[in-house]
Amino acid sequence: MAKKHVLASQWRASMRDLFARAEFRAAGDAYDRAVDEGAAPSAEDDLLRARILLKEDENRAVAFLIRRPPKPSGQQRGRWELWLAVGYARMRDFERADHHFSLAERLLTAPADKAQLAYHRARASLLEGRIDDALRYADEMSVDRTQETKIAREILRSGILSQEERYRDAAQASIDAIRLIGRRREDYLEQWFHAVQNLALLGRELAFDEAVKIAREEVDADVYWPEDVRTQRFQALKAVGWSCALRGDMLGCFRYLRAAERSIPGDAFRTILLLDRAYFARIVGEQNWALDEIAKAENIAENVDWQQLPGEERVGLLLLAQATAPLDRERARFYLARYKGLDRIRSPILLFAFDHRLEAFAAYTEGVVRQAANDGAGAEESYRKAWSIFDRIGYGWRAARAAIRLFEVTKKDRWRHLAEDKLEALPQSWLARELRSRETALNMPSIKLPPMQGKVFAMLCQKMTTAEIAGALSLSQHTVRNHLKAVFKAYGVNNRAALVAEAAARGEVPIPANRSESTSAASSAGSRLPFQVLDNQASFT
Repeated sequence: MAKKHVLASQWRASMRDLFARAEFRAAGDAYDRAVDEGAAPSAEDDLLRARILLKEDENRAVAFLIRRPPKPSGQQRGRWELWLAVGYARMRDFERADHHFSLAERLLTAPADKAQLAYHRARASLLEGRIDDALRYADEMSVDRTQETKIAREILRSGILSQEERYRDAAQASIDAIRLIGRRREDYLEQWFHAVQNLALLGRELAFDEAVKIAREEVDADVYWPEDVRTQRFQALKAVGWSCALRGDMLGCFRYLRAAERSIPGDAFRTILLLDRAYFARIVGEQNWALDEIAKAENIAENVDWQQLPGEERVGLLLLAQATAPLDRERARFYLARYKGLDRIRSPILLFAFDHRLEAFAAYTEGVVRQAANDGAGAEESYRKAWSIFDRIGYGWRAARAAIRLFEVTKKDRWRHLAEDKLEALPQSWLARELRSRETALNMPSIKLPPMQGKVFAMLCQKMTTAEIAGALSLSQHTVRNHLKAVFKAYGVNNRAALVAEAAARGEVPIPANRSESTSAASSAGSRLPFQVLDNQASFT
């Protein structure tokens, strides 16, 4: 009997230790194995197992709790009512959730329990769209003065502020939570993981250098991120990589993207990372690498059940539409249509489903696809919608990107000036460089090449060799070299790389209408596709 008691204590201690380290699946497995081996869990053990199930599947959690009710009174019953209410709220049965929250309120008397009840009532209010009630419950958390409650309150405030689209304030609340945690990360791991991910994502979007600096320091900290928070780590690392790129640090960008690759939580996110890498490969001039990554992303995306994805990783379809728009219009239209055919985000936890950021990102994508199809009026309408939302919520560089595209479509200086204003805080970003190159191009005379030189120039921009160009045009290599010399002279350069760079600065790099035209024009060049200098893709996750 004594031996059995010791073993029971071991699995119970193991489950609690794993839960504290945010290894939730392992903690649940410890409970399940113990039960299978004949252990008799206490009411507290059952409540902890229910909390673990709530992180995976609210339906299973509610069913589990209903099968294991504790005594009809006391603190354990109060916590049972609380977790039952949380489950129903995530199932969006708010009437039943309110009923169980009220029962929990009558039974829970300890300050920490009351604060936890207020926290979850606030979260349920956010899911229901009742922000004023969420704020009231957040204030009620002050009944408990412990450090854990203070941290939870700041994380809650960040969520409320995000739903109010006050994203800079939301980032500051995440900073405050991280500062409250300090170096005692191991005591508040789950809260720390959440705060770091949120700060990294918001820091990427906002002209908020302090947020980027703190997010990068926290991501670089020597802390083990378990499998259960793989998605949070992936998102945080990728977001920091984008923040590096926005500040001109491309080496840092690629370093964080490589680190994120080791934490990819699934094929949808793998698709997104490949498209990120393709985009940045284009920025640094590695066009073939970019095209290879796009091809890999498309292959992986074919095996993803996008309809079943509950969260924002479905934006991978929008990224595919953006990436393929300059290469194959029909393929881009297909990805956009497939995205539009998805149901609304169903996740009961992601507040992202209730704000307008996703709407703006989809509008920008539609603008890219319409612009590639030479639908100037449609592109302008879509870009204007994206600009309006991103400008209103303070997503500066995304608003600037939409303004640059509007300048391309309308030729109105107003949009160029608005983009300049938004990018003033990010002068080293690729968008700022692109805008400067466009301004330079405005003051440059357009170079008109004779027809044959124009064909040679277009094929050169597709990275075709002299021999390939000669074969495609039925010319001798000597004649092709003479045409190349004439093109170099017209642009004032003396080599191919300098020619492409100069043409890009002038906005004169030729882009075929679709992939089939590119392939037929360069039949002997295999799968090479044209140089593309426009910013047609950016990860939103």
